[in-house]
Amino acid sequence: MNKEEVTVVELLPKIYHHINVAVSNAVGSALERFQKENPSKSPYKDEDFLSAEQAASFLKLKLNTIYSKAEKGELPFYRSGKRKLLFSKKELEQHVLKRKVRSLDELKEEVEQYNGMK
Repeated sequence: MNKEEVTVVELLPKIYHHINVAVSNAVGSALERFQKENPSKSPYKDEDFLSAEQAASFLKLKLNTIYSKAEKGELPFYRSGKRKLLFSKKELEQHVLKRKVRSLDELKEEVEQYNGMK
């Protein structure tokens, strides 16, 4: 066999890679076209995403506070492009619920339950 001859076994990984890239690109393009043509049929239809401005209005905070909290990791967010931030409405609601300040009655009840376990 000549040194310049390449076996099929040696070519298979390269062929697989090229096919994988081509299929991934085709599926990505088709999905983008589908989402543009059918915005109501987005896979994220159950998830409401808010812009930073909408999140600020929803949480009743200033826009600078939203960006600051996102930067510090205090608010969950997603990136849309390099700079634009998106916020899941569900996750913002959960964030607010986690930060609930308990009433005195709730604290007293917790103490009584704790003392009852001893």
